[in-house]
Amino acid sequence: MKKLSKKSKMSIGWTAMMTAIGTALLHQWEFFALGCASIAAILIANQFGLINDQEEK
Repeated sequence: MKKLSKKSKMSIGWTAMMTAIGTALLHQWEFFALGCASIAAILIANQFGLINDQEEK
């Protein structure tokens, strides 16, 4: 597995935090499942190099 880029780390952290808060407040397991699927998608995108740390000008 490739090393996580800075953007990937930030995205995973933000998604995990929002998933935990949303699941705790709303008590909906669908919200938790969607958060897990989002994290999986970020990891896959990072693996294939679709997330880069370069800023576009």
